[in-house]
Amino acid sequence: MLITLLGTLSVLMAVAGFFSYRAGLQEAGEMFDARLVQSTRVLVGLVDEPLGDLSAFPGDPIVLRGWHGRAEGVGEALAFTDGHAYESKLAFQVWDRQSRLLLRSDSAPVTPMAALVAGYASPVIDGEQWRTFTLRTAEGRWFQSGERSDIREELAEDIAGGTLLPLLLALPLMALVIWWGVSHVTRSLQRVSDQIGERDPERMSPLELGNVPREVHGLVQAVNGLLQRLHAALARERRFVADAAHELRTPISALKVHADNARLAADASARFKAQDLLQDSVGRLERLVAQLLMLSRTEATTRSPIARLSLDALVATEVDALRALLDLHSLRLSLTLSPVEVRGDEAGLGALVRNLLENAIRYTPSGGQILVEVGQENRAAWFSVDDSGPGIAEEERDRVFDRFYRILGSGVEGSGLGLAIVRGVAEAHGAVVTLQRSARLGGLRAVVAWPPHAPDAAGSL
Repeated sequence: MLITLLGTLSVLMAVAGFFSYRAGLQEAGEMFDARLVQSTRVLVGLVDEPLGDLSAFPGDPIVLRGWHGRAEGVGEALAFTDGHAYESKLAFQVWDRQSRLLLRSDSAPVTPMAALVAGYASPVIDGEQWRTFTLRTAEGRWFQSGERSDIREELAEDIAGGTLLPLLLALPLMALVIWWGVSHVTRSLQRVSDQIGERDPERMSPLELGNVPREVHGLVQAVNGLLQRLHAALARERRFVADAAHELRTPISALKVHADNARLAADASARFKAQDLLQDSVGRLERLVAQLLMLSRTEATTRSPIARLSLDALVATEVDALRALLDLHSLRLSLTLSPVEVRGDEAGLGALVRNLLENAIRYTPSGGQILVEVGQENRAAWFSVDDSGPGIAEEERDRVFDRFYRILGSGVEGSGLGLAIVRGVAEAHGAVVTLQRSARLGGLRAVVAWPPHAPDAAGSL
């Protein structure tokens, strides 16, 4: 990070120096161009009229001598009482209308510095780049002033150097400040890393935000959220294992007893009876294990379901699969379906529908009636199951969603997991499960509803 920041600063300084040089060169050009014009006009005002007398007498041009010597440095080191070191880089010429040279500085050549055309020019004289300005007077004389271009370049370099040099001198200080800042942030991140590395898997308390820079608060909060979810998942798994171990102990013990009775039966009749009981126990154990696995998958679901599916088709499929069980209990089922689409997991919603239907079948007396409906109202989808069974007392309706909770005296075998599975699947799909008395059949009415704003509802809802 330190190398990247310092490298970036160095590049930015180089770019700033380049643009500063370009800007200085442009400003110097504008200033010196204006000075050339001014110098030419001053020269015209001073010598144009006196030169009128000389133009009638041909001869050698008048040469004005400047300061010649060696000088180094900048500013005052180049200035003297009798001249300036830059005089050799400045020149002027005066030509008459017959293109005869009348007057020149000793730094100017004897030929025109530029074509005798009014305006600016950029000629090359003796291998050096010059900038000239030519002005013609009313008497037809040509006045030319010029200067070498390296004067402008030196000025631009001075401007760029004056801008860039303080930055270059400040670079070590900036490096020190950046190093301190990076080290401070790194130490803070190292403390966070140490907290995570030393954390016991059994301790999922959140990380401390006190000494953490604000820039990494989002990271620490995300890690704290992950720790919280892991804590909830571990607690859920521990609770599931404990409950499963407790609930499996009794049917497994009964299974062993029936197996021993079948093995030790004194006659065929006793053995057949023990085998029937053994088969029933295996069936109950199979159902319990299947529901435990379904409950585990339901509680582990954390992502939002994304597949679009037809709720009415799903309900119709589950009803067809249970037709044999309905006939076995001599139950009449009425099915009312409206086309409704929701977003969800087909297996999970299938388990929800199946458990509600099985509960209604098991608790409805022989010859009773079940009413299944799927509909949509005010952009909210719903699925309901009514039965003519004994129903559930109002004070018990919240508790029956707890795992392994069963109402005493119902006379129906079960594991107490069906409604827990229903609630888990519904919550994972953004739906709400409610239990109430069926106004039409007198038993229980179970309703699963998707609110209009539920994130898992289909676009049509």
